[in-house]
Amino acid sequence: MATFDKKKKDFDLVVVLEAFQRCRQSDDTLVLREYLTAFTELCRFFKLTGTLFGFVAMDLEDKIRILNEHLTADEIHYTSVQSMIQHEVDHDLTKVKKGNLKSGSRTLLRLHRALEFILAFMSRLRIGDENEKSSVIASEVYNETLSRFHPWVVQKMAGLAMYMLPSKKDLIDVMCKQDYESVMCTLGEVVTSGQPLYDITQKLYEGKDLLDLP
Repeated sequence: MATFDKKKKDFDLVVVLEAFQRCRQSDDTLVLREYLTAFTELCRFFKLTGTLFGFVAMDLEDKIRILNEHLTADEIHYTSVQSMIQHEVDHDLTKVKKGNLKSGSRTLLRLHRALEFILAFMSRLRIGDENEKSSVIASEVYNETLSRFHPWVVQKMAGLAMYMLPSKKDLIDVMCKQDYESVMCTLGEVVTSGQPLYDITQKLYEGKDLLDLP
Protein backbone atom coordinates (compact mmCIF):
# COMPACT_ATOMS: atom_id res chain seq x y z
CA MET A 1 0.00 0.00 0.00
CA ALA A 2 1.22 3.49 -0.81
CA THR A 3 2.50 5.59 2.06
CA PHE A 4 -0.37 7.61 3.47
CA ASP A 5 -0.42 9.68 6.61
CA LYS A 6 -4.04 10.47 7.43
CA LYS A 7 -2.94 12.61 10.38
CA LYS A 8 -1.05 15.01 8.13
CA LYS A 9 -3.03 18.17 7.32
CA ASP A 10 -0.91 20.05 4.80
CA PHE A 11 -3.84 20.24 2.38
CA ASP A 12 -6.76 22.59 2.94
CA LEU A 13 -9.78 22.29 0.66
CA VAL A 14 -11.02 25.71 1.78
CA VAL A 15 -7.93 27.31 0.20
CA VAL A 16 -8.95 25.78 -3.14
CA LEU A 17 -12.53 26.98 -2.72
CA GLU A 18 -11.55 30.55 -1.90
CA ALA A 19 -9.06 30.72 -4.78
CA PHE A 20 -11.71 29.43 -7.20
CA GLN A 21 -14.15 32.05 -5.93
CA ARG A 22 -11.62 34.87 -6.34
CA CYS A 23 -10.54 33.61 -9.75
CA ARG A 24 -13.81 34.37 -11.52
CA GLN A 25 -14.55 38.08 -11.82
CA SER A 26 -18.00 39.56 -12.39
CA ASP A 27 -17.38 39.80 -16.14
CA ASP A 28 -16.19 36.15 -16.23
CA THR A 29 -12.54 37.19 -16.52
CA LEU A 30 -10.40 34.47 -14.91
CA VAL A 31 -7.54 35.77 -12.76
CA LEU A 32 -4.52 33.61 -13.57
CA ARG A 33 -2.81 34.11 -10.20
CA GLU A 34 -5.85 32.77 -8.31
CA TYR A 35 -6.15 29.84 -10.71
CA LEU A 36 -2.56 28.92 -9.92
CA THR A 37 -3.13 29.33 -6.17
CA ALA A 38 -5.89 26.72 -6.35
CA PHE A 39 -3.70 24.30 -8.29
CA THR A 40 -0.76 24.79 -5.95
CA GLU A 41 -2.98 23.65 -3.09
CA LEU A 42 -4.34 20.74 -5.13
CA CYS A 43 -0.76 19.56 -5.62
CA ARG A 44 -0.54 19.10 -1.85
CA PHE A 45 -3.59 16.87 -2.01
CA PHE A 46 -2.02 14.60 -4.65
CA LYS A 47 1.13 14.32 -2.57
CA LEU A 48 -0.88 13.25 0.48
CA THR A 49 -2.77 10.51 -1.36
CA GLY A 50 0.35 8.41 -1.72
CA THR A 51 3.83 8.30 -3.18
CA LEU A 52 2.64 6.76 -6.45
CA PHE A 53 0.56 9.87 -7.17
CA GLY A 54 3.72 11.92 -6.93
CA PHE A 55 4.10 11.92 -10.71
CA VAL A 56 0.78 13.77 -10.98
CA ALA A 57 1.89 16.43 -8.50
CA MET A 58 5.25 16.83 -10.22
CA ASP A 59 3.58 17.37 -13.59
CA LEU A 60 1.18 19.93 -12.15
CA GLU A 61 3.98 21.73 -10.31
CA ASP A 62 5.97 22.04 -13.52
CA LYS A 63 3.00 23.61 -15.30
CA ILE A 64 2.36 25.97 -12.37
CA ARG A 65 6.04 27.01 -12.39
CA ILE A 66 5.95 27.85 -16.10
CA LEU A 67 2.81 29.95 -15.77
CA ASN A 68 4.11 31.73 -12.69
CA GLU A 69 7.27 32.64 -14.59
CA HIS A 70 5.17 34.01 -17.45
CA LEU A 71 3.15 36.01 -14.94
CA THR A 72 6.27 37.39 -13.26
CA ALA A 73 7.88 38.36 -16.56
CA ASP A 74 4.77 39.93 -18.12
CA GLU A 75 2.00 40.63 -15.65
CA ILE A 76 0.08 42.84 -18.07
CA HIS A 77 -0.51 40.19 -20.73
CA TYR A 78 -0.64 37.24 -18.32
CA THR A 79 -2.88 38.72 -15.64
CA SER A 80 -5.89 36.69 -16.77
CA VAL A 81 -6.54 33.53 -18.75
CA GLN A 82 -8.26 35.62 -21.44
CA SER A 83 -5.45 38.16 -21.80
CA MET A 84 -2.79 35.43 -21.93
CA ILE A 85 -4.55 33.46 -24.66
CA GLN A 86 -5.29 36.58 -26.72
CA HIS A 87 -1.70 37.79 -26.41
CA GLU A 88 -0.26 34.46 -27.50
CA VAL A 89 -2.72 34.09 -30.37
CA ASP A 90 -1.94 37.61 -31.59
CA HIS A 91 1.82 36.93 -31.54
CA ASP A 92 1.77 33.31 -32.75
CA LEU A 93 3.08 32.03 -29.40
CA THR A 94 0.59 29.25 -28.71
CA LYS A 95 2.82 26.50 -30.15
CA VAL A 96 6.29 27.93 -29.54
CA LYS A 97 8.44 29.02 -26.62
CA LYS A 98 8.55 32.58 -25.38
CA GLY A 99 12.19 32.91 -24.47
CA ASN A 100 12.97 29.77 -22.46
CA LEU A 101 9.35 29.17 -21.47
CA LYS A 102 6.82 26.91 -23.15
CA SER A 103 3.61 28.50 -24.38
CA GLY A 104 1.36 29.63 -21.54
CA SER A 105 -1.72 28.59 -23.52
CA ARG A 106 -0.34 25.10 -24.09
CA THR A 107 0.68 24.82 -20.44
CA LEU A 108 -2.68 25.98 -19.10
CA LEU A 109 -4.43 23.50 -21.39
CA ARG A 110 -2.76 20.67 -19.44
CA LEU A 111 -4.03 22.12 -16.14
CA HIS A 112 -7.44 22.62 -17.71
CA ARG A 113 -7.62 18.93 -18.60
CA ALA A 114 -6.57 18.01 -15.07
CA LEU A 115 -9.29 20.27 -13.68
CA GLU A 116 -11.94 18.28 -15.53
CA PHE A 117 -10.71 15.13 -13.77
CA ILE A 118 -10.43 16.83 -10.37
CA LEU A 119 -13.93 18.33 -10.44
CA ALA A 120 -15.52 15.10 -11.65
CA PHE A 121 -13.62 13.10 -9.01
CA MET A 122 -14.68 15.45 -6.21
CA SER A 123 -18.28 15.39 -7.41
CA ARG A 124 -18.37 11.59 -7.44
CA LEU A 125 -16.61 11.46 -4.08
CA ARG A 126 -19.24 13.74 -2.57
CA ILE A 127 -22.32 11.87 -3.80
CA GLY A 128 -20.94 8.34 -3.51
CA ASP A 129 -21.59 5.92 -0.67
CA GLU A 130 -19.33 6.35 2.35
CA ASN A 131 -18.04 2.80 1.90
CA GLU A 132 -17.34 3.17 -1.83
CA LYS A 133 -13.68 2.73 -2.72
CA SER A 134 -11.94 5.94 -3.78
CA SER A 135 -9.78 3.87 -6.13
CA VAL A 136 -12.86 2.76 -8.07
CA ILE A 137 -14.22 6.33 -8.27
CA ALA A 138 -10.86 7.71 -9.44
CA SER A 139 -10.40 4.97 -12.04
CA GLU A 140 -13.85 5.47 -13.55
CA VAL A 141 -13.47 9.26 -13.67
CA TYR A 142 -9.95 9.02 -15.12
CA ASN A 143 -11.16 6.75 -17.91
CA GLU A 144 -13.90 9.26 -18.72
CA THR A 145 -11.60 12.31 -18.72
CA LEU A 146 -7.80 12.46 -18.60
CA SER A 147 -6.99 9.04 -20.04
CA ARG A 148 -7.77 10.12 -23.61
CA PHE A 149 -4.89 12.60 -23.46
CA HIS A 150 -2.33 10.17 -22.04
CA PRO A 151 -0.16 7.59 -23.82
CA TRP A 152 -0.42 3.94 -22.81
CA VAL A 153 2.52 4.06 -20.39
CA VAL A 154 1.06 7.01 -18.45
CA GLN A 155 -2.34 5.33 -18.37
CA LYS A 156 -0.77 2.27 -16.75
CA MET A 157 1.08 4.42 -14.20
CA ALA A 158 -2.13 6.28 -13.39
CA GLY A 159 -4.02 3.02 -13.04
CA LEU A 160 -1.50 1.72 -10.51
CA ALA A 161 -1.54 5.02 -8.61
CA MET A 162 -5.32 5.00 -8.36
CA TYR A 163 -5.39 1.36 -7.30
CA MET A 164 -3.18 2.33 -4.35
CA LEU A 165 -5.42 5.17 -3.19
CA PRO A 166 -6.51 5.02 0.47
CA SER A 167 -10.10 4.36 1.50
CA LYS A 168 -12.68 7.06 0.91
CA LYS A 169 -12.82 7.76 4.65
CA ASP A 170 -9.07 8.27 4.89
CA LEU A 171 -9.06 10.36 1.72
CA ILE A 172 -11.79 12.63 3.09
CA ASP A 173 -9.82 12.95 6.31
CA VAL A 174 -7.06 14.91 4.57
CA MET A 175 -9.40 17.13 2.56
CA CYS A 176 -10.18 19.59 5.32
CA LYS A 177 -9.61 20.38 8.96
CA GLN A 178 -13.33 19.76 9.46
CA ASP A 179 -15.70 16.92 10.22
CA TYR A 180 -16.99 14.58 7.50
CA GLU A 181 -20.24 16.44 6.84
CA SER A 182 -18.45 19.79 6.61
CA VAL A 183 -15.99 18.33 4.11
CA MET A 184 -18.86 16.99 2.01
CA CYS A 185 -20.42 20.45 2.00
CA THR A 186 -17.13 22.11 1.05
CA LEU A 187 -16.59 19.59 -1.74
CA GLY A 188 -19.92 20.62 -3.21
CA GLU A 189 -18.95 24.30 -3.03
CA VAL A 190 -15.59 23.60 -4.69
CA VAL A 191 -17.29 21.81 -7.59
CA THR A 192 -19.89 24.57 -7.90
CA SER A 193 -17.19 27.26 -7.95
CA GLY A 194 -14.75 25.34 -10.12
CA GLN A 195 -17.10 24.16 -12.87
CA PRO A 196 -17.68 27.67 -14.32
CA LEU A 197 -13.90 28.16 -14.49
CA TYR A 198 -13.63 24.98 -16.52
CA ASP A 199 -16.57 25.90 -18.75
CA ILE A 200 -15.30 29.43 -19.45
CA THR A 201 -11.82 28.15 -20.26
CA GLN A 202 -13.19 25.38 -22.46
CA LYS A 203 -15.20 27.91 -24.45
CA LEU A 204 -12.14 30.15 -24.82
CA TYR A 205 -10.00 27.34 -26.20
CA GLU A 206 -12.79 26.18 -28.49
CA GLY A 207 -13.26 29.69 -29.84
CA LYS A 208 -9.56 30.03 -30.63
CA ASP A 209 -9.30 26.44 -31.97
CA LEU A 210 -6.65 25.61 -29.34
CA LEU A 211 -8.03 22.46 -27.70
CA ASP A 212 -5.58 20.23 -29.59
CA LEU A 213 -2.36 22.17 -28.93
CA PRO A 214 0.56 19.67 -29.12
